[in-house]
Amino acid sequence: MFAEPIELEKRMSVIEGFRAIARSALRHFSGNADAIRNLDPEGVHQMRVGLRRLRAAISLFSKALPDAKTEEIKAELRWLTSELAPARELHVFLEEKIGPVAREITPRRGGRAIAKQFADKRAEALERARKAVDSPRCRALLVDALEWIEAQHGRTDVANSELGDFATGVLDRRIRNAHKDAGKLQEMTAPERHKFRIRMKKIRYAAEFFESLFRSKRERKALARLSKHAKKIQDALGSLNDFIADRKMAAEAALHAPPQDGRARAFVSGIIVGREDEQARPLMKAAAKELRAFRQLSGPG
Repeated sequence: MFAEPIELEKRMSVIEGFRAIARSALRHFSGNADAIRNLDPEGVHQMRVGLRRLRAAISLFSKALPDAKTEEIKAELRWLTSELAPARELHVFLEEKIGPVAREITPRRGGRAIAKQFADKRAEALERARKAVDSPRCRALLVDALEWIEAQHGRTDVANSELGDFATGVLDRRIRNAHKDAGKLQEMTAPERHKFRIRMKKIRYAAEFFESLFRSKRERKALARLSKHAKKIQDALGSLNDFIADRKMAAEAALHAPPQDGRARAFVSGIIVGREDEQARPLMKAAAKELRAFRQLSGPG
C-alpha cells in the first residue's frame, strides 16, 4: 500500500491539518502489515515510509502538539522503525550490490556463497519484522497512535491558527535554515551529512503534505522545483550514507566466512567496496550541484 493524496484547506486550523496528515500516514504504515506478514520486502519499505511520514508530521507540527504523550508515541514509532530497518537494509544490499557482482565475476563460487549468506540474513530480518508487526506492542502502538491523533483539539494558539499561514511559515523557515548549511557539504562529517539529509527529507515531506494548499500555477511550480531538488539531494546523501553500512556488512562477510571460501568471499567484498569508492565522488558532486540549485529556491508562499 502506497501513500494516499492529502486534501487540505487553507482555512482549516493547524490541528485539523495535522490530524488529516497523521491519519494518512497511519493508514499508510498500518496498511502494509499484511504484506510484512507475507514476508514481502516491499511491504517493509512502504511501512517504513509511512512511519517516517508520521514522524516528519510530528516534527513539522511540534509547536502545536502537547509534549508528554507525543514523546511516548515518537518513542514507539522509533522502536518499530528499528525493528524493520535490518530487513530493508539487507534487501537493498543483496539486490543492488551483491546481486550484480555475483552475476558478473568469475569464479562464481564466492558470489554464490556471499549471496546465500545475505539471503539467509534477509530471511531472518524479515521474520523479525513479521514478529514485530504481530506483537502486542505493535497493536498497542496502532491503538494509542489513533487515539492520540484524534485527541488533538488545539490546546495552543498555534494549534488554533489557520493552516495556510502555518504551512507557508514552516516551509520558509525550514528552507532558510537549510540554506545556511547548504554550502558546508564538503566539510560535513558522515553524521552531519546524515542529519542534513533528514532535514531535506522533512522539507520534501512538508511540500508533499501541504501541496493541496497551494493552487496557483506559480505556487505549484515552486513547490515542484523544491521537491525535485530536495529529493535529489536526499537520494545522493542517502547513497553516501548507505556506503558506510555496506562496507561494514561486506567486511563482516569476509571476516566471518568459513575457511573453504573465505578468500572468495573476501574477493567479492573487495569488489563491492571498490565500486562504492568509485561512486562516492560523483555522488558528492551531484549533491553539491543540487544544493547550489536548492539555494536559489524559496517556498511557494
